[in-house]
Amino acid sequence: MSKKVVVFGANGFVGGEFAKQLIERGDSVVSVSRTGEPLGNESWYGKVDWKVGNALGTGFWSNYLKDADVVIDTVGEFRESTNENLTFEKVNYQSEVNIADAAEKNKVPVMVYFSVDDIPNANKRYISSKRDAEEDLKKRKLRSVIMRPAMMVHDDDHVDSDEDHRSLPVSMVVNAALEAVNNETENVTSGIDQIDPRN
Repeated sequence: MSKKVVVFGANGFVGGEFAKQLIERGDSVVSVSRTGEPLGNESWYGKVDWKVGNALGTGFWSNYLKDADVVIDTVGEFRESTNENLTFEKVNYQSEVNIADAAEKNKVPVMVYFSVDDIPNANKRYISSKRDAEEDLKKRKLRSVIMRPAMMVHDDDHVDSDEDHRSLPVSMVVNAALEAVNNETENVTSGIDQIDPRN
């Protein structure tokens, strides 16, 4: 049975991979982002319902989650833009809170959140803002699927590695998230070793 899935950021690297895989599975996809439809002519662009909305604040965009089966949060900031007030806490944590509030208001049963692995030498506030978002999500009434990859790359760029914090193909990470959405009944947090089937 097809699902209505709302992806925050389907015009980005991770969100776009979600949109492609969801469409291939026969689901309907609504994208919410600050810029709406991306430039270009990818074949799947015409199959997405592109909406403009800013998850860094609250507002009208929460109505796009009505009747959704799944909401996917790919909003994230690896480097702060303090001159634009885009801090780790605002982008990585507060946006998750805003999306989860809207999901609960609209009775969305499942939310996927893209977090991050404990990458050595990463900014500690970057990691802590992601962990704070995870903790908020786990307390919610909806079912959560939390993904913790390190670096993600295009399939063609992937270099086999057994390093603890190795890069993974974005398609592998997204597929693991969607499998958890469809097959699990409890909250799930998947790190690199759970995502990568070689281990």
